Amino acid sequence: MKSWIITGGIACGKSSVMRAFERDVAAFAQFFSADEVAQRLLDQPGVIESLQTVFGPKAVIQDETGLEKADRAWLRELIFADSQAKSDLEQLLHPQVLSEFERSRSEAKIKGTELFLAEVPLHYEIGATVTADLIIVVASSQTMQVRRLMERRNLEMPIIEQMLRSQWPIEAKVERADVVIWNDGDIAALDAQLLTLTRQIWHDESNRKS
Repeated sequence: MKSWIITGGIACGKSSVMRAFERDVAAFAQFFSADEVAQRLLDQPGVIESLQTVFGPKAVIQDETGLEKADRAWLRELIFADSQAKSDLEQLLHPQVLSEFERSRSEAKIKGTELFLAEVPLHYEIGATVTADLIIVVASSQTMQVRRLMERRNLEMPIIEQMLRSQWPIEAKVERADVVIWNDGDIAALDAQLLTLTRQIWHDESNRKS
């Protein structure tokens, strides 16, 4: 089984790449999203209790039914403004996310899945602790990153600048990548790159087996 990781900069289009792969290779692949797991963890009782212990009562709110859940907006502003808070949240969530990653990958291998494809946005920031056969970095210009964060997330420049500073520069990720997907254009341009990538890799793999 092959393991591929998709990573890259914020608002570079990692999720768009994952959706394209899900459309095109779902028949022989299993998918994993570190962000989805992290979001699910944030509403688990044990994590909520830890959030209150580490960050205080403001980290948790009640929904319309009275159930407690993480205040994601408050946490986002906190961690992008406070590097220690960011580190504290990562120490709380990352071990559980990585454990779920390995569990899912082992499950895929047992089932005989050909490709395990994981979106791990902070692959490099967490020390590249997850091994894989191929690291795909999705990249775009900072101008495009800012534009997407403004238009799609309705964020202002101060918080955008904090978010960009909180991650590795995209140039550093590109330098370490096995494959780079440049995503400054439209969906058609993105699809063309992904089609070329998958055809080339599977062609090379077939040649090695023959």
